[in-house]
Amino acid sequence: MKPQLSRRITVAEYLVRQGLPADWRYASAYGRAAARVYRQTYRREPGKAFRMIGLRFYRVMAYRPAEAHVLVAAWDQYPRTASLPVPVR
Repeated sequence: MKPQLSRRITVAEYLVRQGLPADWRYASAYGRAAARVYRQTYRREPGKAFRMIGLRFYRVMAYRPAEAHVLVAAWDQYPRTASLPVPVR
């Protein structure tokens, strides 16, 4: 029996869970803030995953479910999201 691998979450998927559109105009900057928090926490680069954006596949930063705290911390630190309601934790 194969062990089930946990699906990584991207910034776009996380933003949709928080009620924002995946193509939110500040998503890229928020993603950079999340990557910065990850690097400060783990002292390495975040993982990557392929996601289809438009008609092409791109490698994007992706976080394990156990690393979701990075996205929450970035939410609290990034000025465009800090004033929004607290994310679902």
